[in-house]
Amino acid sequence: MSMLLSEATPTALIVDDNFYNRDIFKIALENAGYHVKEAPTGAEGLSILKKEVFHLLVLDLHMPDVDGRDILHSIRDVYPMHKEMRTIVVTANAHMATDEIEDAVDYIMYKPIDVLEFSRFVRRLKSSQKTESS
Repeated sequence: MSMLLSEATPTALIVDDNFYNRDIFKIALENAGYHVKEAPTGAEGLSILKKEVFHLLVLDLHMPDVDGRDILHSIRDVYPMHKEMRTIVVTANAHMATDEIEDAVDYIMYKPIDVLEFSRFVRRLKSSQKTESS
């Protein structure tokens, strides 16, 4: 797959070890017009991010293998091709949303996720991305 982003259809990667969360995010993102790819583990998400560029990353902070913090550090420090990618971090633990995390992402959402709120947010995000790239 090409590393260049298509202007036509925005792309999103969901990295979350919980199937139900991935499903909620996927439905909301697809309804907002994103082409969605999923990774059920942090290691798989990092592997995908080494090869592909996305407009949006939805990232769980707490995962058993490679956690969201490790992914954030890798994509920001090691893979500069992700500099323009927007990032939404999701977590059930408010204490995980440190100042360091807040500075590295565009938005933090706390679980349980409100599906309607998430849907509205990604629609607004998609609209703002169109405006910025115009």
